[in-house]
This record gives sequence, C-alpha cells and structure tokens, in this order.
Amino acid sequence: MDSPTPAPVTRETAVDALRECGIADGDVILVHSALRPFGDVDGGATTIAHSLQDAVGPAGTVVAPAFTFRHEVDADPVIDPLGDRSEMGAISEAIRGMPGALRSTAYRHSFAAAGTRAAQVVETDPALPVFDMLSTFGRLLALDTKIVLLGLTYTSCTSFHFGEYLVQIPDRHVVARAVRIRGADGTLTRATLADYQPRPTEDGREYEHEHDFSRAGLLLERAGAVRVGAIGNAVVRVFAMRDLVHLLLDRYGLEPDIFYVDPQTGMTELPDGVSVSTGDLRDGAGRLVETFWSCVDPTRMHT
Repeated sequence: MDSPTPAPVTRETAVDALRECGIADGDVILVHSALRPFGDVDGGATTIAHSLQDAVGPAGTVVAPAFTFRHEVDADPVIDPLGDRSEMGAISEAIRGMPGALRSTAYRHSFAAAGTRAAQVVETDPALPVFDMLSTFGRLLALDTKIVLLGLTYTSCTSFHFGEYLVQIPDRHVVARAVRIRGADGTLTRATLADYQPRPTEDGREYEHEHDFSRAGLLLERAGAVRVGAIGNAVVRVFAMRDLVHLLLDRYGLEPDIFYVDPQTGMTELPDGVSVSTGDLRDGAGRLVETFWSCVDPTRMHT
C-alpha cells in the first residue's frame, strides 16, 4: 500500500515549525533557503516568506541574501538595487519583493530586509565589504541575529565567509570594483565598491582547498547551539550568529583548516536530515557551483 501523500505546507504550519525552532517575536533573522526540499507548499515561496515575517512579528526583521553574480562578467556593470533579481532562490526573491522591503547596494553580496531593523541592516557604505564590522554583517552581529537554514546545509551559510573575513584567511581578499549604480530615479552614478573575493590560485582555481562549512556546523550542533526541526520535507536549522562567530574565532587558531574538508574524514555528514547534492549549477557569472539541500526524504522533494 502506498504511503499517504503528506499535506502541503501552509503559512500556519510553517510558522508553528519556526516557533518550535526558537524563532520569537522581535527577532532579527538571516534566512538562507531553497524551495525544492519543502515538497508541496500551498502558495509557494511567498507562503514561506510570509511565514518568516509572521514568526518574528511586527517588531522583528527578516533578512535574506539577494546576491547577484552576473555583474562580474559585465564590461561596465550597472548595479540596480531596485531592479536586479536575486540569484539566491525563489524565497529570497519573495523576501526582496515584500512591501516595504529594502536592499543594500553591493557589487555581489547585497541583502534584502523587511521589518523594523531593515534600514539599519542595509543602509551601509558600499565602499566597505559587506563582511566588515561597520557594514551589514557587523550590524547583524550587533543585533543578535539568528541564522535560519531552510532546506540547506551549512554549505550555503554566508556567515562562514564573515568568519573567514574576521580571521583573515589567506585565500580570500578584498578588491575594488568600478561600477555604475542606478538610483531610484533611474540616474546612473559611478562608484567604486569593495568586494570580498577568492584569491585566485597559481593554477587558476578559485580555492586551494575545498570548503566544508558543515565541519564547524557539526561542532556547533554538538555544543547544543543549534535547534533542528522541519517544515514539510525541508530540514530547518536555527542558531545564533554570535555563537557561530565565537566558535570560528576560537577554533581557527587551533585548526586553521576549520573551513575546509578534512582530508582524513572527507565531507562532513550531518546527523539530521539527508544531504542531497544540487549537482553542478551555473551562477550568474557562468561558474559551475554545487551546494547541498537538506531534506527529510529525498523522494518528497519538489521536482
């Protein structure tokens, strides 16, 4: 006999699950998400975006990466904070399109935010890299932000790059990029933006070592700092940005390879959920990238 078809995720069931994972009224949350692992969602990405807003309430703030990599291949890139679509998935784009949502200005790593702290998060100096303590990530840290992973492993958690910036790992650096910025009135203004990028290796690869952010993520889980649950078929992980930053700063001196795959044990397996490779995808700049979905049952992922 076939198993009964699970009920679709609704706005109400998503809010309940987020509450069970520790999201509360007034929280500032940074959300990394993928829609496919959820399975059937009544209302799609918009439902998940609204459930996040419901979970933090009118005093809270929802933040999502709204990254755009396609400008890297433009000869004279035009950064359009109002018009550029997010390359970070349907939920991210739904958050960017929320009424009253704001977006930061950045060469690649812009953020969308909706809620009481939105302006504080996104109205930063684009001449600084977003990972600077005076820019978006520094402000998120000061606001005691909670990180929410929806249907993704730690591989997709940009706060690990914040940790890399703070410890000054050798294979990334800040570069200046000349761009034009389109204002709300359509006018174009020339500017120089800072971007935190991989430092190319001698053989042309982006990184000398393969990243494994789940290695530190598992340490965080073992320390009891991560709440794990599920919305539909998507595994949910919630933890404090401050806890992650403290762990990375503490461990880096002892394990300088904490951000990378352990050559002895390979890629870290997480105890909750099933990690499913996305396979090779191309970002807006045409690079092949791979990330990992996190789900309860791979057969229930939305196709």
